[in-house]
Amino acid sequence: MAFRPTKFPLAEGIGIFVGILAWDLLSEGHLDVFKALIIAVPCTFAWFAIRFWRKKSGKWSHKH
Repeated sequence: MAFRPTKFPLAEGIGIFVGILAWDLLSEGHLDVFKALIIAVPCTFAWFAIRFWRKKSGKWSHKH
């Protein structure tokens, strides 16, 4: 079965990264870019893997 390629969740990854930076700034008073990257990159790849798996397995449904 042919299906459109799954798009990489770049916007979501940037959102996770910015969210972690903002959380650090508000809670600790400084930015920890390395920590934000260490958390955001694997989360983005996990998001992509789940999106790919759901689309490939046919569990991607917009009907509720």
